[in-house]
Amino acid sequence: MQLLGLNYTTNSDGKPMTTLQVADEYNSYYNNPTAGRGCVGQKVESIYVGDIDCSDLKVGMEIDITYGKAIATKTGFYQPVKDIIVLD
Repeated sequence: MQLLGLNYTTNSDGKPMTTLQVADEYNSYYNNPTAGRGCVGQKVESIYVGDIDCSDLKVGMEIDITYGKAIATKTGFYQPVKDIIVLD
């Protein structure tokens, strides 16, 4: 996926809490005309990465994100980001 942008806020402990904006290709499930589904372009999403160090990330980089074990919460499940891997 390509990094389009990132934004952060500083928490009360002075740590930056970061959200990444990324673009990626749609997977084949969403682009299946025989099933009545189609898409054009790329999907974009915001991914909250919390206090993971993003200081080396630059807009335009190709990255991959790995996730940790899902955690049950009162409102559903949350799967924290485990690692951000720079591909290029």
